[in-house]
Amino acid sequence: MKKSGEKKVNAEQEKMDNLTALKEENTTLYAQLTNKNEDYMAKLDKRLIEANYPDDDKTRVFNEMLNAIVSQQSAGVTARKLYGTVTERFIEIVEGPKTAVDGTVERSEDWKLYVDGALMLGGMFALITGLSALFGDGSNSTGMGIITLLLNFIVGGFVILAITKNAPAQGVKGSLLRYILVSVIAMFGWIIVMTGSMAILPPAINIVLPGIVNLIIGAAAFAGKWYFKRKYNVKGTLF
Repeated sequence: MKKSGEKKVNAEQEKMDNLTALKEENTTLYAQLTNKNEDYMAKLDKRLIEANYPDDDKTRVFNEMLNAIVSQQSAGVTARKLYGTVTERFIEIVEGPKTAVDGTVERSEDWKLYVDGALMLGGMFALITGLSALFGDGSNSTGMGIITLLLNFIVGGFVILAITKNAPAQGVKGSLLRYILVSVIAMFGWIIVMTGSMAILPPAINIVLPGIVNLIIGAAAFAGKWYFKRKYNVKGTLF
């Protein structure tokens, strides 16, 4: 019994020591925040105090947040970009990761979904075109026209955004049918724009690029998608 009691006391003491270390680290990290990030954390702290959120839990949450913010703020990434608005972050801390009634994961802002989708669909089509050109007719074969390539990224972003925002929701009547209709219409429109630009625009304007260039652009787009999604914490994407 005595040893058991000692272990319990030691565990409690270790827990207190860990919290003390986290509080000290938080103080150091706070001093490194930019004014904008400091204001964000101050507003969040006020909201949590008003909600009577446990101090020990807040210390742990803030330690994780502060480490992430300080490590990325030199690259221009703000706390808001990492965690959303103060209200969104407050709700996530108090209630857990936000999910909709239908069980779908919370999505990022439309502009983030658009950029992510543009890089994905544009990069995928560029890669397919480049590979088809190279392996179909030889290493010197040509790929997609430059205007068609640009339109592919621009229109592709809207296509993926529309499909993403209309993804079927569990338990919501008619959501699957709407998803199918939106997907078909969006993809059909994308195909019309792509084939139309290639058929209508003369080569003097829609300059055809070598297949290898299409491959490089496609690979760069996918690398950009990975970086963008990681940097801006994009949520709720198709892929």
